[in-house]
Amino acid sequence: MTIHYIGEHSWAGFLGNIFLVLSFTAAILSSAAYFITSSKPLEELSWKRIGRIAFRIHSISVAGIMGVLFLMLYNHYFEYQYIWQHSNLEMPMKYIFSCFWEGQEGSFLLWTFWHVVLGNILIRYSKEWEAPVMTVFSFVQVFLASMLLGIYVGNLHIGSNPFLLVREMPENLGLPWLTHANYLELPYFKDGRGLNPLLQNYWMTIHPPTLFLGFASTLVPFAYAIAGLWKGKLDSWQTQALPWTFFGIMILGTGILMGGAWAYEALTFGGFWAWDPVENASLVPWLCFVGAGHVMLVNKNRKISLFTTFFLTIITFILVLYSTFLTRSGILGNTSVHAFTDLGMSGQLMLYMLFFVWMSVTLLLLNRRLKIAYTSISFLLLCLGIMTGIKTAFVFTFGLLTLVLLIIGYRRYFPKEEKEEELWTREFWMFIGSLVLAIASFQVILYTSFPVLNKIIQVDFIHSFIQGIHGKLVQWFNFKGLANFASGNLAPEKNAIAFYNKWQSLFAAVVAFLVGFGQFLRYKNTPFKPFIRNLLLAFVLAGILSGIISYGLPRNNPLQFVLNSFLCFSSLFAIFANIDYWRKIGKGKLGKSGSSIAHIGFGLILLGALVSNAKKEIISRNIRGDLRTIDKELSNSSNILLSKGDTLPMGDYYVTYLGRRKGEGEDKRNLYFDVEYLKKQETGKYRHEFTLSPLVQRNERMGNVFEPSTHHFIHRDIYTHLATADLDPSIGSDNGEYTTPVEKTAARHDTIYTSNSMLILDSLTTRFDRQRYRLPDSILAVQASFRALDENGKIVLVRPVFTIRNNESKPIEDTVPSLGLRLNFFKVDPANGKISLYVSEQKTNKKDFIVMEALIFPWINILWFGCLVMISGTILAMRERIRKLKGKADDK
Repeated sequence: MTIHYIGEHSWAGFLGNIFLVLSFTAAILSSAAYFITSSKPLEELSWKRIGRIAFRIHSISVAGIMGVLFLMLYNHYFEYQYIWQHSNLEMPMKYIFSCFWEGQEGSFLLWTFWHVVLGNILIRYSKEWEAPVMTVFSFVQVFLASMLLGIYVGNLHIGSNPFLLVREMPENLGLPWLTHANYLELPYFKDGRGLNPLLQNYWMTIHPPTLFLGFASTLVPFAYAIAGLWKGKLDSWQTQALPWTFFGIMILGTGILMGGAWAYEALTFGGFWAWDPVENASLVPWLCFVGAGHVMLVNKNRKISLFTTFFLTIITFILVLYSTFLTRSGILGNTSVHAFTDLGMSGQLMLYMLFFVWMSVTLLLLNRRLKIAYTSISFLLLCLGIMTGIKTAFVFTFGLLTLVLLIIGYRRYFPKEEKEEELWTREFWMFIGSLVLAIASFQVILYTSFPVLNKIIQVDFIHSFIQGIHGKLVQWFNFKGLANFASGNLAPEKNAIAFYNKWQSLFAAVVAFLVGFGQFLRYKNTPFKPFIRNLLLAFVLAGILSGIISYGLPRNNPLQFVLNSFLCFSSLFAIFANIDYWRKIGKGKLGKSGSSIAHIGFGLILLGALVSNAKKEIISRNIRGDLRTIDKELSNSSNILLSKGDTLPMGDYYVTYLGRRKGEGEDKRNLYFDVEYLKKQETGKYRHEFTLSPLVQRNERMGNVFEPSTHHFIHRDIYTHLATADLDPSIGSDNGEYTTPVEKTAARHDTIYTSNSMLILDSLTTRFDRQRYRLPDSILAVQASFRALDENGKIVLVRPVFTIRNNESKPIEDTVPSLGLRLNFFKVDPANGKISLYVSEQKTNKKDFIVMEALIFPWINILWFGCLVMISGTILAMRERIRKLKGKADDK
């Protein structure tokens, strides 16, 4: 019997699905038409027109998908899974954009949209490159559009559809509520699950679209590189791709920096970068992108490093695809706090990435026999992988084949320069800089990929082979360093920040040093003495200032101190040298000095990151009680306990916890904890300096989220966040109720802290006044004797009793009305000499308190200022490249 469901806005899903299908088919038609245009010049005009029309239909369809999805979010159509999962009625409307791209489907759609924008610009301006470039562009759109189809072909799941109704989800099929025509009246569908509290921040309305525009921009140089290989124009494509490359570097870098600003403002890990795998997944393509742009400049002037130019341009886009696989396949679920879960698309994502690897390598193999061999063996491996179901073995073997044939193809068939470049030339050192960036990328992506490597190692024949090698190394040399690798148990570093900082600070210092002197080098040859004279002033200034700064850096780790000192010198050298270059060569003109300004910004970012992290100071120290009685994870050396009304010293300040307050309007879910910072004057009075309000976003479905609060000075930030707080809304209420009992353990002479007293266990005894408790001598009973000390030092005795009757423990509680305490002694551990008891407090007596961590980040504004300078310089450099490109076009 067909059920006609009541209240569903089925038209929205129907319209959205029409746009999905139209988007997918139009992308196929556009790619095919542009391919025919490139392959058959005589039919160019008619097929090019079809390709353009189809891509514009695809563009309109993508806009339609976005429009329908926004409409559904705005109107809260909770019958749709995507809407129910990512929004709710209480969510402020200003975060509707965050809801749109919180899920996988929305992020893929955002990525597709930016490709559409860039593709239409290319149709207008790419001229003779339009057909081959748009063939690649449209074909990428076919894959992205397929990610939204959400259809099944047999057991194969293609895409995840954002227009599926909740009742159409596979996990809901057969549930009883599906038999109700008016199921939308059920409480479950009256409201949605809601937006992740971490994303309810204004940065998350601008960070994801900027980042995805950066990801999308990597496709343009990639498409030009593929077109150049396809058409045999191995050099000329770079002229067109170069402005786009620096545009992408600027946009993707801006998106990454926005993510750092969001982390600093909204997360409580105490900084702007935690080397989380998802953070790494965006950084690695950017590093390769920067390398690609600089090698393009080398090749543009000297026609050398051609293979490196192709490789870095192509690998940047491939790394974006690989990052997508890492973050959306669910494989990072145990190593990243903000990776997506697997929606069953990991195989499709893998196929997407491997296809473009195969296509790129096939074109890079400039030999017909190698192309045929590579294609044939790849197809055979794919068939074997499908038939056997061993996907990991297929990927490993395909990757190994790709690497081997790529090396052979490069060495034997790829064009190379006849003469090696001189040592003191700009092209040589720009190439070295790009190589360092590539190595830095490899180091980050290698350790980020440990979950992937573990899966590969655990394949039977691979595992046996590696175990055999490991066994021989142990037998011959007693070398056991590969034990974890051989067992497929590679684990990420426990202290990821220190680990990555150690490696990346070295790479960053080398790059900064190259950035400092590279500008003064000339192409082809550089007179050595003038070159040294140009660098002397910057070198001396950097040496003096870095010596002063390094003197104040921590020295507890000698190796890290040396690396930090080198990074400090290199950063300052990059800043001073590029300022000098801007003054001498650029004559102080902005238009001609974009690269120097960008390099100055880069040096400032490194210097700001170094100083703010190395000199970071924790000023919160607990001086009252032991925080470990509240939570074993809390540290007295980095947190401070503040009760309402208390004024305690902290660093150069005195702090007072003023109390909590609820947010209003759109922020009504927020609970703010106001902490006043004071300075003590000579008169003994306190002067108000500022107030910080770290907050908690309360969320019953997803858990509470703590957010920091920061006071900004020119030379430092004071950054605070809550380590814990009692969120009981009835604190201070006058209803006589007690809080939920909290379990505590104690040995003799141990102290238990409550909000308004200390409990000291003095003794345990079986000899006490049993008549008081009406206990016969036959019953086993133990009395615990506590001293309860209030804030004024007054002592009250508390004596709960533990009994065993009929083989059951039955505690007899004791209370302290003056302190509002209730104790239940319920367990004895003779082996450890400890007891367990429940402590509950009367809500009228319980004090409002917080445990807070406060840090000082000195000179962190150098970093943020450097971000603005680097972005501005990159924009100027990009504008200059576009101007030169237009000039060449006008000359023609």
